[in-house]
Amino acid sequence: MSRFYLGLSTSGHDPALAIVDEAGCIRFAEATERFIQDKRAWGAAPDHVGHLESALSAVGFDAAADELIVSTSWARVKADLPVSVSNALLPGSDGLWLRGLQAHAQASAGESLLRLGLAETSPEVRYFDHHLSHSVAACGSAPFADGLCLVIDGEGEVGAASLFRLSHGRLKRLWRSWGPGSLGTFYAWLTGLCGFDWRAGEEWKVMGLAAFGTPDAGLVDVLETMLNIVDGRPQLPEQAVIDAVVARARAHARRPSDPIQQAADLAASGQAAYGRLVDRILRSCSELGERNLVLSGGCALNSSYNGTIGGRFGFEAVHVPSAPADDGNALGAALLSWMQDHPEQSAATGRITPFLGTTPDRRVIDRTVANCGYGHISDCAGPQGLATLAGRLAAGRIIGVMRGAAEFGPRALGHRSILADPRPSDMKDRLNQRVKGREPYRPFAPIIPAHRVSEWFDRPQPSPYMSFTLPWKAEARDRVPAVVHADGTGRLQTVEAASDPWMSGLLDAMEARTGVPIVLNTSFNVMGKPIVHSVQDAMAVLATTGLDGVLLDDVLVEKAA
Repeated sequence: MSRFYLGLSTSGHDPALAIVDEAGCIRFAEATERFIQDKRAWGAAPDHVGHLESALSAVGFDAAADELIVSTSWARVKADLPVSVSNALLPGSDGLWLRGLQAHAQASAGESLLRLGLAETSPEVRYFDHHLSHSVAACGSAPFADGLCLVIDGEGEVGAASLFRLSHGRLKRLWRSWGPGSLGTFYAWLTGLCGFDWRAGEEWKVMGLAAFGTPDAGLVDVLETMLNIVDGRPQLPEQAVIDAVVARARAHARRPSDPIQQAADLAASGQAAYGRLVDRILRSCSELGERNLVLSGGCALNSSYNGTIGGRFGFEAVHVPSAPADDGNALGAALLSWMQDHPEQSAATGRITPFLGTTPDRRVIDRTVANCGYGHISDCAGPQGLATLAGRLAAGRIIGVMRGAAEFGPRALGHRSILADPRPSDMKDRLNQRVKGREPYRPFAPIIPAHRVSEWFDRPQPSPYMSFTLPWKAEARDRVPAVVHADGTGRLQTVEAASDPWMSGLLDAMEARTGVPIVLNTSFNVMGKPIVHSVQDAMAVLATTGLDGVLLDDVLVEKAA
């Protein structure tokens, strides 16, 4: 008999599940949105019956012999706390809606075990602190065992920021903020001002659009006053200050029907104000003298800001996990549950791969290839296969890739990616128009060997999960225009041969073919949809967009040229 630990992200949005085995090894982790193909999966059960059944099968769970321990990523139901819902930035109705979703997710956690016949009564559930779940999941993949872990998000149990000290793999909370002051909420409000929808996760659009704008110094000063930072903790100012900021910002607001570029300066100003506020938090943290920093919480996805940290606060290394937002908390809850039963053992560090999700079934691939109706089928196994794929990319073909276990987190890291040659100046427009169906200003990411970053970027640093946006060297920009943002930066993904030999081999093959060791990477989806989950999802994108081909493990299926 073995014991498995099931962690559930129970925020009511971005649900996910993770499974840790009896030895403390992470066996599976995946966001629910992938399985049900519903972006952000608002209100969906993190232990969705079909998804949980699939995950348990993937880890070899034996219903007749094994035990499953259920845990969640919240210690409490937010609606039960004696705290009024703030109406300062977002409508109070949104806050009530979120609390209701979280209460339902907490109350129903583990109920799917009844449907699967794995329990005869509602299972006992372990509940863990939200920010502690963030921190444990984030520090588990850090390449160091000592430092600080800063969590910044929209809302925790009682506030929206926490600071932990990581020492020899163990965590101790140093402080937490109290009340509704929240950088996550600030950015959601900014997203709405720019004419986008934070509930659809469109904060990404603000970050992308900011590169096209120029910050208005006066507006930045005003927006910065929307939050006070007191000893590192974000707090709301007096209502009169909030009202004045809202009134000033409203004059710059964009309606969804207005041209997107109209909000570029607002986006740039909001991003600059956000940066100033986080700077003040980090200055407070730097006084503790630690050399290493882990960032987690939804705000850790702000790669534009993350790329500015290096060299400014005394931190020698900055780490952001692949899933810093609430989906990643499923992993934190599972690890905390395992740690509860193994109190003498330290939390694992440096051994978490981002490739923790579903692996495509080879039998499904073979059936699909046999019946897909596309006549151009190539074997892309081994070095010759990498050379074949590099040749297709160098010829201007756009290829979707579904191979190995899916990435855990919102960024495609080469296992569920669309790849292209970064050299053609029109490649960004081709991808946005023909494949992704999204706004023309949206940028794409470069994948580059980790040991080559200093040749192409200023302020070089590791970025294995696309967590840092860095400035390209001036002489490099014209060589890869499809992955250069309007402000001369790029949100890079760095690859090590030891951790991802396939992608490393593809970059070598691209350099041999083109002289450039870089591939353009974007998520394998179309706008408004999650990253593809099944082989059928991948083939549907091929059939309905301008995608030229799909690599299914080592089988390349292509449309006629």
